[in-house]
Amino acid sequence: MMNCDVDVLIIGGGPAGASTALLLARAGWSVAVVEKKKFPRPKVCGEFISATSAPLMQELGILDFYEKHAGPAVHRVGWLAADKMITAIMPHADNHLSKWGRALARDNLDAILLDAARSAGAQVWQPWTASELIDKQSHFVCKIATKEDCTEVSASLVIIAQGSWEKPLIKGIERGHENSDLLAFKTHFRHCALDQDLMSLISFPGGYGGLVHRDNQSVTLSCCIRRDILQTIRFENPGLQAGDAVLNYMMSTCVGIRSLFSSAQRCDPWLSVGPLRPGIRRCYLNGVFYVGNIAGEAHPIIAEGISMAMQSGWLLANALIKRAPTSCRKELALIGDNYTKRWHKQFANRIRAAACFAQVTTRSWPTNLLLSLVDQFPSLLSFAATLSGKTKVLPFS
Repeated sequence: MMNCDVDVLIIGGGPAGASTALLLARAGWSVAVVEKKKFPRPKVCGEFISATSAPLMQELGILDFYEKHAGPAVHRVGWLAADKMITAIMPHADNHLSKWGRALARDNLDAILLDAARSAGAQVWQPWTASELIDKQSHFVCKIATKEDCTEVSASLVIIAQGSWEKPLIKGIERGHENSDLLAFKTHFRHCALDQDLMSLISFPGGYGGLVHRDNQSVTLSCCIRRDILQTIRFENPGLQAGDAVLNYMMSTCVGIRSLFSSAQRCDPWLSVGPLRPGIRRCYLNGVFYVGNIAGEAHPIIAEGISMAMQSGWLLANALIKRAPTSCRKELALIGDNYTKRWHKQFANRIRAAACFAQVTTRSWPTNLLLSLVDQFPSLLSFAATLSGKTKVLPFS
């Protein structure tokens, strides 16, 4: 094996990349992480972390930080749509550390995870951008740059941990804009009337969103809306920020939102990103592993993005550290096959469930039909939360 700069190069320092880096560095691997943004960074994210991730956060060494800085425990799940406000018990994880999930500000989470990876021995190139990845067959060479400087890093293997909406380092098929594209928005409010122990889905024609209390007495509002619906409401609200136009639209279609936000005050700027690309993609190809949203992404309607990112990092690190660092493509392919199978077992069903939920709750007639049913049997909300992965812990044994 060629003498490379590092055993593994990880491109992307978010929860997926940082978790993978931390676990590999602790196992004695030489690790480099390339992250293009300075932390703390604003990020479109629902910020909820399921209780299923508590054992992993303990292993990562951030559970105490999470318990100190996260928002209140979420005991109930809700659904706001049309004139209905329905709540049910949140199914809880079967672990001894925590029964209930909580929300944690992404700027806090990103920084603490990447700092932990750095403390474990990972080299962190930040803010540097990976501009080109060259496959030398025996190893990889990645060109990285800032506005003022550039260099190269060689590695036996590469892990891509970019977000799915990032410009891909390894180019795939370009997709044009479509009316059905989902564009995401996020901000925070004070004095929102949402109950402290409640995380609620919001659904409206052409989109969905979520509400949850986070660490500093504010409520996170995150939502997705179809491109064509956004264009229509922006045309109807000239001069209004896109996020404010979306909020007005939600309030016009959902009685519960009007009630919860009657005295609310926005305390942060609107953030936006998109289009989102939910779905199952690849976990490994030709010496390159994929982790986090780039490997597969659930519709954010199920609030599992952060948990899936960190958990996929554990699955990949666990698959890699069972063997010594290698650049042998045959051995990497075997590891990739094992990682892919375990990834699908852990996440595929919730991704499919999320796609189903998103299709149903963004259309008026199926929403109305389902609302009537759930209004009579609220435990169906608890069942949907179970399908979304709220009780599925990692296979630590």
